[in-house]
Amino acid sequence: MRRREFIAGTAITAALSFAKPVYAQTDARSPGIKRIAIVHTAEKPEGMTINGRLTFKAYFGELKRLGYVEGQNLLVDRYSALGQSDHYGDLARTIVASHPDLIISLSGPIARQLKPLTTTIPILVSSGDPVAGGVVTNLARPDKNITGVSVDAGLGVYDKRLQFLSETVRNLRNVRVLIPSSATMFWETGLAPLREAAGRVGIRIAAVLLSEKLDGAAYERVFDEMETDRVDGLMVAHQGEHLTNRQLIADLAAKHRLPAVYPHREFVDVGGLLSYGTDLGDAMRRLADMTDQVMKGAKPAGIPFYQQTKFELVLNRTTAKSLGLEFPVSLLAVADEVIE
Repeated sequence: MRRREFIAGTAITAALSFAKPVYAQTDARSPGIKRIAIVHTAEKPEGMTINGRLTFKAYFGELKRLGYVEGQNLLVDRYSALGQSDHYGDLARTIVASHPDLIISLSGPIARQLKPLTTTIPILVSSGDPVAGGVVTNLARPDKNITGVSVDAGLGVYDKRLQFLSETVRNLRNVRVLIPSSATMFWETGLAPLREAAGRVGIRIAAVLLSEKLDGAAYERVFDEMETDRVDGLMVAHQGEHLTNRQLIADLAAKHRLPAVYPHREFVDVGGLLSYGTDLGDAMRRLADMTDQVMKGAKPAGIPFYQQTKFELVLNRTTAKSLGLEFPVSLLAVADEVIE
């Protein structure tokens, strides 16, 4: 799905289908007007605004602070795969064919689809590990027209998440990592060291892959499967599809009484057990700053990938009690925030 919004006087272009692109009457190449395309794996286009969730509020808010005001000097095309990974290729081709000044991909897998289609349109990416995910080969010297921010700053963060989960759940033995089918490369290569390390301490880790059509039924199906397999711990991976469906995931974890560790505090805010990860708001403000640099003529190849180094541990004591768990004193002592 694609949505383009440009407001100039009374001219408004509404929601459009990405399968048959239609272009706004206003010429996006008018002096002083920049046009960006922003794409997400699952978020509905109408939610991808300054009034949306943290990711978009931080990005568009920082752009506004830097002088880019939608409806004045900024035109935004919004695209979403609506949770269907088999649409990534078509979506990428549609975006490139529209010739925006800049593409913002809030997904590593979609960035991989965009990469071979253009070497001239700058692409800024927000993803987990962009090297392990095949987006770039070097963070310090990104590939040609691609750079961005890493919201997981190295896969070692998964070791810490497993550690915190095992400290919370005694005798943890059977863990699953929740991953969209589009991220199998991430599981097969990036998390191999985690599987080996877990095996040495008697914890079995396996991936639970969601179907290509990622909807509520897909999540419900894998949670039912995990209950059948007597899974006693869940690690939710960093992909944007999960963040969009954070309330559903937290509710299903509660329903199945499955302790889970999440990549961002937004999950804990809606009832998740605990999270350990980077500050998404900070990451998106950095991405907005990169947007400003590129708009002013900087080349993505000259802008190193930004890796966040500050992580926050957030615990939800109410959820822990509902699961019959209690956070150890050692974990409470190092938590950045405890939700009572």
